[in-house]
Amino acid sequence: MHETRSFLAEALGTEYVWYPTLAEAARDPNAAVVLSGDYGGTIFLTAPVRLVGCDLGALRTLVSDLDAVSWMSGDPTIATVAIERHPGGTGVLGGDGGGLVTDGVWVHPRRVPEEIHDQARDVVLGRRARIDVDVLRLLRERELARRKERRAAHASRLGLAWDFDISPPAVPFEG
Repeated sequence: MHETRSFLAEALGTEYVWYPTLAEAARDPNAAVVLSGDYGGTIFLTAPVRLVGCDLGALRTLVSDLDAVSWMSGDPTIATVAIERHPGGTGVLGGDGGGLVTDGVWVHPRRVPEEIHDQARDVVLGRRARIDVDVLRLLRERELARRKERRAAHASRLGLAWDFDISPPAVPFEG
């Protein structure tokens, strides 16, 4: 979410540039797409705009899919696509080590399950429309089971259901 990184840039005294569209960003050789979750706190994926072969709708579906198997917020205001100026080789502020803009599609090595790294790259490059929904379902079930095991006792002591902050994906797994 560009508001989070805009705020951080202001606090650090650095310049922040974002673009409302891929077409506008395409004029800047240093423009990159940044897919993030947790209100911009976790960088899922980055790519220079010049490599993006899909449209903004595919990127929104992709960030929903990445959120659905990690943060599981299901909220499109939490899992976002931002188009920002980040020259190659620079970092993108965020938790879990932030992100990195490379000369290719960078996928977070810990926050995004390894099983879908290549498919996520292929979506960005325009080689496929979406990550395989059967794989997404399997990864989501695995993450839900992991969270239930970790949270059950603690959440009940607080009077909460173990899944109090988990919502369905913003873009349903159809197909």
